[in-house]
Amino acid sequence: MADVDANRAAQREIYGEPLGDVVDRCKAVLGLTQGRVAGLLGISAPMLSQVMSAQRIKIGNPAAVQRLQVLVETTAEVATGDLGVEAAIARVEAAGHAGEALTGTARRSTARETAAAVQAVFRSVASATDHLAAADLVGERHPEIAELLRTYGAGRLDEAVEHVTRSGG
Repeated sequence: MADVDANRAAQREIYGEPLGDVVDRCKAVLGLTQGRVAGLLGISAPMLSQVMSAQRIKIGNPAAVQRLQVLVETTAEVATGDLGVEAAIARVEAAGHAGEALTGTARRSTARETAAAVQAVFRSVASATDHLAAADLVGERHPEIAELLRTYGAGRLDEAVEHVTRSGG
């Protein structure tokens, strides 16, 4: 039980709250089964079950983390009535094709998708606290790198979108 509690604490630090809570909220608002959520994220149902129950700390696949971010964002939009369930699911499914941009077969990503993808990569390797600590260490000598660490490692998605737009991404 101590391992599960420690893993939940680690998830809280990485994702802001335990992944079981995150996925349960998405399931409830969107009316999805756990298997359907796993499919949307592009991971196996057993893997999703392990991270939800804190047997594992994080999702190792950065693309799946990006899709989770989109799932969380669209769930919030559905909860406020700003987006329909079908549109939310379609947006998550579309996020699954972001890797096609590398091959030149997909449409150009939006600034929001790009920012979410970069944040997913940063957050898959370290916690927000770690990124902020690193930013403090390098900030004086390398302010641009510190800004990247703060924006993508610990900032809100809207801040990352603004940064992507400003930097021409």
